[in-house]
Amino acid sequence: MAPLITVQLLTLDALGLAELLNNGKLTIVALVEQVLSQIDHEDKAGAKLNAVLNVAPRDILLQTASQLDDERKKGKLRSPYHGIPILIKDAIATHPDLGMPSTVGSFALLSSKPAQNAGIVDELIKKGLIILAKTNLNEGEAPIGHTSPLGSSTGSAVGVSAGYSPLSLGTETDGSLVQPAGRAALFALKPTVGSTDLTGVWTLSLSFDSAGAMAKSIVDLAFTTELLHTQEVRAKLPKDGYTSFLTKTFQGLKVGFLDPAVWHFPPRMCPQIPSVNSAYMNAIDKIRKAGAEVQYPVELPTFDKWMIADNQTAMSVIMFHDYKRNVDQYLSNLETSEVRSLKELIEWNKAHADIELPYVMRRPKKQGSSFRRSRLRKASTSCLSTRVSISSASHKTARYRAWPLRPVSESIFGFSGMYLDLIRQLRYPLATMPLGVLDNIGRPFALAIMARAGRGDLIFKFISAFEEAFPKRQIPPKLVRGDEEVKPIIESRISSNGLL
Repeated sequence: MAPLITVQLLTLDALGLAELLNNGKLTIVALVEQVLSQIDHEDKAGAKLNAVLNVAPRDILLQTASQLDDERKKGKLRSPYHGIPILIKDAIATHPDLGMPSTVGSFALLSSKPAQNAGIVDELIKKGLIILAKTNLNEGEAPIGHTSPLGSSTGSAVGVSAGYSPLSLGTETDGSLVQPAGRAALFALKPTVGSTDLTGVWTLSLSFDSAGAMAKSIVDLAFTTELLHTQEVRAKLPKDGYTSFLTKTFQGLKVGFLDPAVWHFPPRMCPQIPSVNSAYMNAIDKIRKAGAEVQYPVELPTFDKWMIADNQTAMSVIMFHDYKRNVDQYLSNLETSEVRSLKELIEWNKAHADIELPYVMRRPKKQGSSFRRSRLRKASTSCLSTRVSISSASHKTARYRAWPLRPVSESIFGFSGMYLDLIRQLRYPLATMPLGVLDNIGRPFALAIMARAGRGDLIFKFISAFEEAFPKRQIPPKLVRGDEEVKPIIESRISSNGLL
């Protein structure tokens, strides 16, 4: 049984690895050994990616893998992804039985113990996936300066791109999932807010947060996303789940695109990149020629129309109002913890500033509580009016129900663009897919689309057509070791004759 080479770990999606397992060309134990080796090679050594915070103990992983191998031999597969390793963001709680702490990236929680797994972790285990490691994040750090790599789910994105695992989970309030995935040439989806099970998940704002998956292929994304939904949402899906919508054609889709001359980062954050704009416009043309009914440009309320006060968006005011309540609830539900509230966490950070606050950032003084209450009321009204305006705009464009946006990752040190802030304020599903790479540095950029709340079917129809029509995602060539051949275009499936 030949071991996988590095390029296979970088290219094969979860279903491709499952085919190897089903054909007897690979065991789950061997797969786990090899992904652990990949982490050893590249995470703290080699490229020093620092994508994972904690890897499950080797003995626990191999015992789980051996058990799943035995189940496979007996024909007892828990799902098509039986035995596939997965990375999860360390904002998602895992019980100590899995051998990893749940820190949310904070030293204050290093010794804390959740009473149980997050609901979505139990669902993954039930389907036979192996919780391999907890990924790095910057959950408590403001996205200021150049220290934040575009989102707190970056560890999950980098880990998949680097071949640690073909799948990962992240969370998103405002870009934390889709933006890092775009930078890593992955497919990702932030589902409709309120549709995913967030029990046992550290959240910034239940008004805007979702758990989401990252993958190398749309079929993997479809399967994993379904597992994240609440039981009520899953009950409404077809028998075959989201895979029912992987039609691989743009025919019948109505798609509106935004004008990059209007919707872009301000120059002080990042100048527009001509090659990205060209790729975006070429994509519009290609999608139109492939059979979609396209409208360009779609007019939406501009950024200045939904700023409220103190140069803040309605969304930012609401989500930071939610934050204390959500943090207090998460901490109070832990079985053991040194801190039980946001107030105690802040005091712990001050007392351990040498390890917890290495970069001190000055903030303006807080304004009075009466001002904050007034601003919150205005923010809630603004969010509602924005939702109404977007709904009106969609009706005026012949009910264009899926709106691809500009590439979400056009700046080296950018964060969420204005157009994405507006979309996230609506709580709509938002997805990203690999569109290209920057010639000068080889960094991927992506195309993002959104649809109305609850319309994951349209999202998956579009991405399956995109995956079929556009060039395959590229891999990071610097991570290929030795004399292994790097194929510039990924074939995310193995051939029926065996390995790539």
